[in-house]
Amino acid sequence: MHISIVYTTIAAVLALGCLQVSTSEHVNKTAEFIATDEWQVVAEGQAIPKGLHVRINLQTGLKEAKLLDESERSTAIQNQSGDDDAGSTNEPLSLEYKADIIEESVRKVKQERSYAELRKAYKDFQKNFRTDGELIVQLIEQYRNFSKTPLESELKAKLNTLENLEYLLHQIDNALVFIDSGGLDDVLLPIVVNDTNADLRVSAMRVLGALAGNNPKAQIKVFERNFGSHLAQILMSSTSSSEISSAMHAFGALLRKFPLAQQRILSTSGTKALIGVLRSTEIELRTKAKVVTLLSDLVLEKRYVIEASKESSDAVSTLAQYVLIEFESWLPSHGYCDTLEAVLSKDYVHLLDQPEVVEQFTDGLENTNSLCQPLWSQSAALRHALLTMRNRFAHSQDEYRLEVSQALARLCERLYNKRSHTEL
Repeated sequence: MHISIVYTTIAAVLALGCLQVSTSEHVNKTAEFIATDEWQVVAEGQAIPKGLHVRINLQTGLKEAKLLDESERSTAIQNQSGDDDAGSTNEPLSLEYKADIIEESVRKVKQERSYAELRKAYKDFQKNFRTDGELIVQLIEQYRNFSKTPLESELKAKLNTLENLEYLLHQIDNALVFIDSGGLDDVLLPIVVNDTNADLRVSAMRVLGALAGNNPKAQIKVFERNFGSHLAQILMSSTSSSEISSAMHAFGALLRKFPLAQQRILSTSGTKALIGVLRSTEIELRTKAKVVTLLSDLVLEKRYVIEASKESSDAVSTLAQYVLIEFESWLPSHGYCDTLEAVLSKDYVHLLDQPEVVEQFTDGLENTNSLCQPLWSQSAALRHALLTMRNRFAHSQDEYRLEVSQALARLCERLYNKRSHTEL
């Protein structure tokens, strides 16, 4: 008769993990297994009588067997088949659940569980997912809900909102969503024009620079809301380097490749504001170099458009806008040439350890030389400053300083008609 053997602990083994079956205990495999009411170790391959309760010990990993209890015996009798027609044999009962089989079963169980966890995590993600556009609208609404009067308790939350917007608005489409959702009018304009907190103004101007940079549609909207005049006012009135720097960033983002804005803003207060930064004794040289770089880039931009128009008729309409930009008269009349000459002549000693700033000034001098050559070529103080910086970097072992030295040497040759400068 075939009597089913109850494996009560196999499921637990599969759930807990892979168990290595140990046969380190010395058991005589050829000896007859004599079952008792107590659990006894069964050697691997050792034959055992039918009708026993068999298990795997979870602590030792060994197979054990004992006699059935009364309740288990009655259950076994009910499950017996009518005869031995199944062709049962007296083959030894071997341990079928080897380590690799158990490991594979456990792996499948864990895999099924991980799939379920992933499905749940994905559903949670879908609930909390927001597109960039939705996030931008949410951030604008969040800012609208702040109190109208400045509260110190809200400052950190406002700065966090502006920081998130700055990150999102570098993308052109996101910037347009921000503008269409009222972000310029409800968030940035009130801060730039009226807010008394310098940190908020700095953050707002960084956001403004992020959305206007290389984004013609955004530039137009920013220009229409008169941000150019507001930024120029900050450049003229502020003494904070961080505020001036962020205003320069936003100012440049608005003006570059936008000839209408250049003409309207720089012909009025814009040029005066930029030269004022150069004249200020409270602004660091690094920030002044940004002013020179912006003006230099705008001069080059106009120059390139004029050159391109000679080769292509498609540039005629663009050329008409750039012709109205009169850098040749605006910059000298507002004191650009003598102001920059004075800055370098007086403060060049502070530049001897700032080669990257020297490079910015050098490029600016090179690109605007045609506007100021009569003054600069006759300035002994400027000549002395340029040659001193050139010689300092020429004796350096640093490759970058050597490159800056060579750029200064080319500038000196151009300014001073290739005369000898070996006296230094």
